[in-house]
Amino acid sequence: MTIRLLTAALFVAASPLALASGLGPDAITGVWQTESKGYVQIYKRDSDYVGRAVGDAEGKPRYDKNNPDKSKRGRPLLGVRLIRHLKHDSGSNYHDGEVYDPDNGKTYSLAGELVNRDTLHLRGYVGISLFGKTQTWHRIDPHRANVHEKQLHKPLAPGPGNE
Repeated sequence: MTIRLLTAALFVAASPLALASGLGPDAITGVWQTESKGYVQIYKRDSDYVGRAVGDAEGKPRYDKNNPDKSKRGRPLLGVRLIRHLKHDSGSNYHDGEVYDPDNGKTYSLAGELVNRDTLHLRGYVGISLFGKTQTWHRIDPHRANVHEKQLHKPLAPGPGNE
């Protein structure tokens, strides 16, 4: 009886990971709502995944007021690349990325896990993952109000100015 309960518990615990890993590496692509109510589109660029700000739940303009480069502090966040170099690891895991946090102007190392098709855990950290913070992002419809469709990535030929 104990073995059956343990086996059942392991199956239930592993099932979200099994579902997520069955989605494939590109399942991370789409528009996500962050914990601070920003909208970020994650898309594939070459062999990496990147993400840029494409809107805000409240529809209010947000500015890069905490950027360490003083010349960028007045720029709108709309269109700014917030995630760079994120790579698919295996199953539902991603690693070796960087995330820019406009709330404090700092850039952190980034790892992620696609929990299921509509839930993404991203962990920003300094040095090792132990020293970091995890956020849960939720997939949203790219046609939702306040998603600036003109900011959404369209597949383009590689080249300068096509970002």
